[in-house]
Amino acid sequence: MKCSVIIPAYNAEKYIAKAIESCLNQTYAPHEIIVIDDASTDGTASIAESFPFPVRVIRLAENMGVSVARNQGVQASTGDWLAFLDADDWFLPEKLECQRLCLLENSQSILIYTGNRVIGVNGLESCGRFISPRELWPRLRYRNGLILSSVLLRRDAFDSVGGFNPTFRIAQDWDLWLRIAFRYSVESFTAVREPLVVYRRVDGSLSSSAMRYFHVRAPIIKSSCLLGTAGLSRFLWFLRISAFNYYDTSITLREEGSPLDLPFIIKSIALWPFPWSEMPIRYKIAVVMIKQHLFK
Repeated sequence: MKCSVIIPAYNAEKYIAKAIESCLNQTYAPHEIIVIDDASTDGTASIAESFPFPVRVIRLAENMGVSVARNQGVQASTGDWLAFLDADDWFLPEKLECQRLCLLENSQSILIYTGNRVIGVNGLESCGRFISPRELWPRLRYRNGLILSSVLLRRDAFDSVGGFNPTFRIAQDWDLWLRIAFRYSVESFTAVREPLVVYRRVDGSLSSSAMRYFHVRAPIIKSSCLLGTAGLSRFLWFLRISAFNYYDTSITLREEGSPLDLPFIIKSIALWPFPWSEMPIRYKIAVVMIKQHLFK
């Protein structure tokens, strides 16, 4: 297995050294580490260039977004397996070795992911929720269940679906997993349960992030989430997934005290009034929201 690590970076001078060092410290050494500097205005590229082989740095002339940056990195790579790492995340030392051993036991795998740990905006570390491969489908139609930095992906599988969609600046990894799942089936996804990557949550407004994600999910729902469906089945899937999008957004809006939480959960119920496992307590949450808005 020749593994190419792809690291897109934009103004990441605070984090990039740790990300690269975590790759160099792997017990199973990567074939190459490709850093794509997405026209940073700080010292990101210079820091990355200070590292010796197998680190390579590609400087983009203008900021193109992470989808384009990752695609450029893959095009420049020579490995037969791809490991993606965001510049503010890092691998634990055994990450690639554990995935290599998993591949030896599951030779038909095209995607191997691991458990993860999360650094919150408050600096506190916790264990991220692990979703086993058998739980991924149809859950993946509703939301992204994989941390990008945990994934090891076969190069030819990436190429066969056209890579990351450059029109998406967020949620582009979810869109990619959906297209790969449709082409190969989630039965070709395997996992290492141990948390072998640390994912950093960045600071920012929950409500603004929720609204951005809500709008980005809409075109993905109309395309990749509905792959393999047709006719009445496609229409019903569209209603269910759209209802979940409104519901999921309403929960995040509620956490930040946004007044939009109630309209969003009502829209969710209007789209799909029936109970099902993805939203088991939706009506109870709606009642709580109504009471909170009435007695403010």
